[in-house]
Amino acid sequence: NMPLTGTDQNGWAEEQRSKTMEKKCSAAVDKLVDCGINFLAIDFDQTMIDVHTGGRWKGTALELTEHMRPVFLHLVPAATNRNIRIAICTFSGQTKHIRDVTEYVFPNIADLIVIRGNDKTWEYHGNGFKRGKQEHIASAAEELLAEQALGVTDVTKATTLLIDDDPKNIRMSLKDRTRAIWFNPKEPNELLNNILLLK
Repeated sequence: NMPLTGTDQNGWAEEQRSKTMEKKCSAAVDKLVDCGINFLAIDFDQTMIDVHTGGRWKGTALELTEHMRPVFLHLVPAATNRNIRIAICTFSGQTKHIRDVTEYVFPNIADLIVIRGNDKTWEYHGNGFKRGKQEHIASAAEELLAEQALGVTDVTKATTLLIDDDPKNIRMSLKDRTRAIWFNPKEPNELLNNILLLK
């Protein structure tokens, strides 16, 4: 029985962390399903990634993938496997970069992820709330419902959850009767515990 070298131990520890994260994500997704949530609207800057690009990222999309938070690398595929749809809702106009990032990190499910950013490629004409991320969410939901291939027939405010690091967007969402969880950039894995507290 050979002793583990430092490199082996690091690899083992990394693998254990990954397994723990997978278990926690699986429990969080079970909770989302129990709560009737079938649509996650996730912010990009400082939420899905650990930097704030301000919509002015100068590097490549591949470089941006290095900033993806591990919690979302596990949560997004786990949710998608349970038929929960994902939209990235951002004030950034760099949606091409964001699309490329999803194709790098989620190659098997990127085409199921809807992206709504301030890129002037869409307008929301509904009579819903237009402040915060609400029109991004509503427009993404319209696309999900229109795309039969995405297999979603019943996205509503009651089945939606916003995850965002900006308290203003969380307040607007709650005011609009859409569930929301504030994402703490300093404690990214707290998100999973907060999902377990949903009612």
